[in-house]
Amino acid sequence: MNEKNQLVSLIVPVYNARDYLDTCVDSLLHQTYADIQVILVDDGSTDGSADLCDAWADRDARVMAVHQTNGGVSTARNTGLDAATGEWLEFVDADDWLEKETVEELLGLVHDRHAQMAIFNYRSVPADAASNTVRAQEPDYRIPSGILSRKDALDCILAYSGVKGYVWNKFFSRALIEQEKLRFDSQISMCEDLLFNVEYALSSTVTVSTNRCLYNYRNNPNSTSHKVNLESVATCLEAHERMMTIVPKESKSSVLASYAILAEELLLRTYAIDDPSHRDEYRKVLRKYWWHALKRLHSPRYWMRILGGTFCPSLFYPIWNRAKGKHRA
Repeated sequence: MNEKNQLVSLIVPVYNARDYLDTCVDSLLHQTYADIQVILVDDGSTDGSADLCDAWADRDARVMAVHQTNGGVSTARNTGLDAATGEWLEFVDADDWLEKETVEELLGLVHDRHAQMAIFNYRSVPADAASNTVRAQEPDYRIPSGILSRKDALDCILAYSGVKGYVWNKFFSRALIEQEKLRFDSQISMCEDLLFNVEYALSSTVTVSTNRCLYNYRNNPNSTSHKVNLESVATCLEAHERMMTIVPKESKSSVLASYAILAEELLLRTYAIDDPSHRDEYRKVLRKYWWHALKRLHSPRYWMRILGGTFCPSLFYPIWNRAKGKHRA
């Protein structure tokens, strides 16, 4: 089928995103490729976002509003998957937005390379950024462009700098998702997107990547992705253990590195917890998982970063960041 005849479904989980939703949806409806289906999944919002979803659906026939009781982002994405009818899928968070040529470029990319998955670059922007002020801003990292081997695709997804495990900077074939019966695990509240990406990449015969910056990620400190609790931490580490059972041997070290660095970052976040007993409880759990990953990771580079960052963060991180900046330059 010609790429110009293919429908692309854009799935947007919405939870209390009233301040940002209009910018998000406007960016979808003004894509240079018009044959799109926008699925707004209201996940039990209480701030008026549900009414905004309905208003957009009334305004444009390409928009569908679906309402459900609050079940979390995985449930909302699965609802979107069930409603999607497009040949291709892109997930968009309700507080973010796409560049106007995103869908057209990605559709052309997967067709030119006969790919089942596309990975693309993004830029992080402040929570209060306006969509017309950031286009010239460079992305945080550069990513490789071209066809990726399965190992390179997994390494790219699992790397803690660069592409990362987000679903919103990936382009998916709905046929492959349905063929493999893939869905987000609603019992996993952190790293559910990383697990989904790994499962999908293992099934994709051809994965292509581009350094083109096509997505704007709003770095919102109030978003659910910035909130950490012990239950979500446990599910994230469970996701990594599941990945260890499904990835090939040559990719296991990448899973362990992701596992260990995530635990380290979460440990550092505990410095912001005021309640000493609560903070100590978090650290006890995190150190357990962190050590579990670290003792299986045979990499002096990660040992240096994690041990230094955990036991002497005020001294280690300025040195680490300067060295990393020199390396990137």
